Amino acid sequence: MRRIHSIPTLLALSLIFSNCTLLSGRCLYENRNVIAEGQRLENNVAIASAQLILHEQRDYEPDKDFSWQIQGPELKGHATRITLRDNAAPSAVLYEFPIHADPRMVLASGFVRQSEGANVNGFFDLFSSRRAIVVITTDLTQRPTVTVELSTVTRDDWTRPYCS
Repeated sequence: MRRIHSIPTLLALSLIFSNCTLLSGRCLYENRNVIAEGQRLENNVAIASAQLILHEQRDYEPDKDFSWQIQGPELKGHATRITLRDNAAPSAVLYEFPIHADPRMVLASGFVRQSEGANVNGFFDLFSSRRAIVVITTDLTQRPTVTVELSTVTRDDWTRPYCS
C-alpha cells in the first residue's frame, strides 16, 4: 500500500472529490435575499400594499439588487410621495420611490442595483427585523398619509448555491 505524503496532493484530491466546484469558480460567491410584504387595511379592504425584494451577492464583484411593487387603487393619482423608512426612526427617509404616472393600479414599481449607484445598504437587516415601513403621502385631506408596515415573508442568509 502506497501512502500519499504530499500536502498539495491531499488538497487537490479533496477538492476533486468534494461537491464544491471551487476550481470552476462557481463556489466563490454567496447569495442572500429577503422579501418583505405588507398591506394597509381600512374596513377590511386593502387600500395599499407593498412588496420589496432585496438580493445580495458577495464575491470578487459584490452587488445588491432591490426591486419593489407598491399598489393602491384608491390612492392612484393622489400619491405625491412614497418613501421607505425605519419604524424605529420614522423621520429619516431611507429610499424614495418614483411614482408611476400611468393609469394602472401600481403606484410605484422598479429595480435598482447598488453597482449602478443606488444606496441600499442596511436594507437586509431592516427588512429582516420587521421595522421597514412604506409611507405614502397623498393630496387627500381625509387620508394625507398611508403607512404600510412590512413583514418578512422570506429570508435566506448567506448561502453558496453551488457548494455543499
